[in-house]
Amino acid sequence: MQNKMINKIAIITGANRGIGKETALALALKKYTVVMACRNLVQAEVVCTEIKAQSANPNVFVYELDLSSFDSIHRFGKLFSENFGKLNILINNAGITTKEYVITPDGFEKMIQTNSIGPYLLTKMLLPLFPAGEDNRIINLSSDIYKMGNFSVEKLNNYHWVKAYAVSKYAQLLISFKLAGLLEEKGITVNAVHPGVVRTGIMLFNKWYDVFINLMLVTVYIDEKSGAEPSIYLATSEEMNGVTGKYFKRFANTKVKTNYLNEILMDKLYDYYETIYSKSIFADK
Repeated sequence: MQNKMINKIAIITGANRGIGKETALALALKKYTVVMACRNLVQAEVVCTEIKAQSANPNVFVYELDLSSFDSIHRFGKLFSENFGKLNILINNAGITTKEYVITPDGFEKMIQTNSIGPYLLTKMLLPLFPAGEDNRIINLSSDIYKMGNFSVEKLNNYHWVKAYAVSKYAQLLISFKLAGLLEEKGITVNAVHPGVVRTGIMLFNKWYDVFINLMLVTVYIDEKSGAEPSIYLATSEEMNGVTGKYFKRFANTKVKTNYLNEILMDKLYDYYETIYSKSIFADK
């Protein structure tokens, strides 16, 4: 496959719907090579065709990726590496919420794995593909709900529903700061972003109480296109060249209060994720 384009290459997880879809379209319009990393391939192929037509950019591709599966992450990483050989932009956009308490086959609470552990393993696997001397960026979708996400690394599997979601977003924030420090010398920037409260359906559960959730959020909802704008800005703006280790609330570079920047917890979480990586199928392959 001759996919080794000379232009910038971007991966967007969860690009078949919501703000991921809008982000993919925007980058395709800017003539990036766009890889849509999606769990729902049927829906993703339809969206991919739409994006190609709207952007007049043939270099938009769909690859299967389920972040709640280590096997799927590993397969995606290998296939992407073989077919493209380089990466400039990684947008860890995909995320889920669920009221149900589910442990994945890999042994982790599903939201924690999908929203934080999985993106970390994906990022770790793809790091060798970022070329030296180029403008390389990683954007992690977090949320201001992280303020409800105080957690213990030893108890990551113990959290449910809203608490588990908040923990996953806080973990993403901490890992973003940690990686930013580790990767700065390699010319890879890492930033976290809260896109706003986007009407994507992620906080709805097809239950009777969805109407009350909507009522509570209606005054702060923004549409999916608006929700994608911060990720697009962080991925493509010249102003963001070299900017790393920041948390953005939409476009505002926002200081995180000291009590949330717990370096002991940050290091402990990073060591735990590294242990998962080293003991998983990623270690020797």
